[in-house]
Amino acid sequence: MTARRPDRSLLLAGGLLVGAGIFDVLSGIGDVDSGDVYVSLHADGLVFYDLTDWAWLHVASGVLLVATGLVVAFARRRWVTAAMVVGAVVVVVHLLFAPYHPIEALIVVGLTLAAVRLVVRQRRGDRDDARVRTAGRPSR
Repeated sequence: MTARRPDRSLLLAGGLLVGAGIFDVLSGIGDVDSGDVYVSLHADGLVFYDLTDWAWLHVASGVLLVATGLVVAFARRRWVTAAMVVGAVVVVVHLLFAPYHPIEALIVVGLTLAAVRLVVRQRRGDRDDARVRTAGRPSR
């Protein structure tokens, strides 16, 4: 009896999601602890922005990325759709937060989109393999 080995592309996608999630959790925790307030100048005066809620959102999205990455890495094919949905949500969150931390947003969005691309390619390959039926005849 042989143990089922996970597909390498799903393993890489899971690793990318876990890496992006760990980076997101660490940067979110750093922002929660810092207590920094952003200030912008408008015609009416100064406007102060407290981004602590955004930092907690980054911690939550990082935890989701780590959990989804672990499930996808161990080849749970039903969770491939969940990886795409979580990836889309994380990309939207980071694109909204990009003006405040552009490098962090670029790193996490890049890793997440690379992982989602691998997951989509793997899913497309599974569908193509399922359509091919030889009916016991050799292919031409």
